[in-house]
Amino acid sequence: MEQIKLANHYRFGSSSEKDTYYEQTDLFFNEVEATADITKPEPEFEEIVPKPYKRKKQKGKREDDLSKFPVVTIEHKLSEEQCQCECNNQMHVVTTESTKLLKFIPAHFEVEEHIVYVYGCHKCDRMIRADKPDTLLRGSIATPSLVAAIMNGKYVNAVPLARQEAEFERYDINLSRQTMSNWMLRCSEEYLSLLYDELKNFLLSCKVIQADETRIQVLNEEGRKATDQSWMWVYRSGEMCNAPPVILFNYETSRSGYHPKQFLEGYSGFLTSDGYSAYHKLPDEIIVSGCFVHARRKFHDCLKVLPKNQHKGTTADQAIKRIALLYKIEAFLKDKPAKERYEERLKQSKPVLDAYFEWLKTLAGGVDTSSLIGKAINYSLNQKEYLENYLLDGNIAIDNSATERAIKPFAVGRKNFLFANTPNGAAASAIIYSIVETAKTNGLRPYDYLLHVLTEIPKHYKGTSHKFLKDLLPWSDKLPDNCKSKKSK
Repeated sequence: MEQIKLANHYRFGSSSEKDTYYEQTDLFFNEVEATADITKPEPEFEEIVPKPYKRKKQKGKREDDLSKFPVVTIEHKLSEEQCQCECNNQMHVVTTESTKLLKFIPAHFEVEEHIVYVYGCHKCDRMIRADKPDTLLRGSIATPSLVAAIMNGKYVNAVPLARQEAEFERYDINLSRQTMSNWMLRCSEEYLSLLYDELKNFLLSCKVIQADETRIQVLNEEGRKATDQSWMWVYRSGEMCNAPPVILFNYETSRSGYHPKQFLEGYSGFLTSDGYSAYHKLPDEIIVSGCFVHARRKFHDCLKVLPKNQHKGTTADQAIKRIALLYKIEAFLKDKPAKERYEERLKQSKPVLDAYFEWLKTLAGGVDTSSLIGKAINYSLNQKEYLENYLLDGNIAIDNSATERAIKPFAVGRKNFLFANTPNGAAASAIIYSIVETAKTNGLRPYDYLLHVLTEIPKHYKGTSHKFLKDLLPWSDKLPDNCKSKKSK
């Protein structure tokens, strides 16, 4: 019955977990003794009259929002006849009234025609040719602006190539999805893969990495059925580290533990993940910490199968409140330096953690292990070693929520494009998703950043040195201002 109710909830109910409260007023700790103060005088009660609500005026906000766009001035004047007053006197301008509106101009296309002049000497027959920049893709009409727009459409706005093809046709442009797919593959392999490798090197130098994985279906893969599931692994720099955020996607054919081991080869530090056993088999140089969101979710599932009026006082309810206290401590320490966060966690969080696990041990023997509450209790107890590891360093997050948020754009896109056609296409998607998601989380405009990258890399990538890639990283101060959103500025 629990399984049926839980399945129905996942199918028809809300996916939010916010309906379970976080208040700490009835926790089973010595709250009364800890908060009592007999020297404090009793409060004097008085009638409180609520103040009338007044909408805050955001003076100048509209002008500030519109200031970065070009202005086309349209003047509205009266004719000479209309300026003739009833008293036969000519009226003159006293003042003007200005109103600003925001106009949208649909996408338009231009053809770049490059004409190269060739010069010759009549005396010695010597000839020279004017320089012409290399095209983005040899033998193709693709330009950085066009490819960046297609990438932005698919990987940022989740518009599949088939829908973009149809939109291009409305503008009398015949661009098949096969052509666009080829552009995505070639640009990712020739150019963006270089930036991806540079980002990976930076990621492996971070003290904390977070990881997760999600499914992807690839239709045409040698030796596999179209219905077989492949996996998109996601790695990101620790959200609490004082370093620029990096998000990397990595396509693999399976969920085997070999894949994170290979991707993280040579890495030494902390890895935050869910309870998947593959992460627990990594080399000793990698210390794995668990995710308290997953532990809490198990107890939240127990409440989903109960009427709301029966939640209070249940084991699941008590467990969620204990975990909520840990999060309340984290909220208090959020803006503290890593060293101070580490010290305060040992003082405040460790006693709560110890009490939480000791309490679960007293319950473990008296519940059915096949029930939801039994599974929830055993999950926390089995993951105890990893759930406690966030106490080892102030740079480690209490959960893996940041990585789950990083996966969401890919999951949204997957609902639209459904599957990848080939492994090469899936690998190219992993690279492009990595570039745009890292750009977004660093406060960049994805289209402008892709345009800049696809313009600059072809100028240098044939050289023996790739030092120029440092200037293209999403946090580089060499990036043009138009790549940065107003918020990041």
